[in-house]
Amino acid sequence: MLAMAILADGTKPVSLKQISAHEGISVSYLEQLFVHLRRAGLVKSVRGPGGGYHFARNLDQITVAEIMDVVQECTQPVNCAACTQDLPACDAGRGSSACLTRPLWDKLDDTIGAFLESITLQNILDGSI
Repeated sequence: MLAMAILADGTKPVSLKQISAHEGISVSYLEQLFVHLRRAGLVKSVRGPGGGYHFARNLDQITVAEIMDVVQECTQPVNCAACTQDLPACDAGRGSSACLTRPLWDKLDDTIGAFLESITLQNILDGSI
């Protein structure tokens, strides 16, 4: 999304090929990500020759937390609070008093989430984070 913001000129849509070249990410992977970004209302697609993507909202209205949530990036600091089914959660953390550090990790996750929610794409472009 940041590469798209850098490449956007405000008139023409940004193609996945442009983003791919800029970031060194495969077009096929970007296609998968942009399906989710479009469904979430963060970008709008333009079909046909010269097609690509525009932002659906102003850059100061799109937060890093929102983007990470859409593309399912995990910010959990430890496995016991795992974000996905692929990482087993710690049995001791499930309502057990045995996990004394769980409140620490939950608080850290809340702090990370609040920080990412406070940062917009515009903040990053302006260098004002």
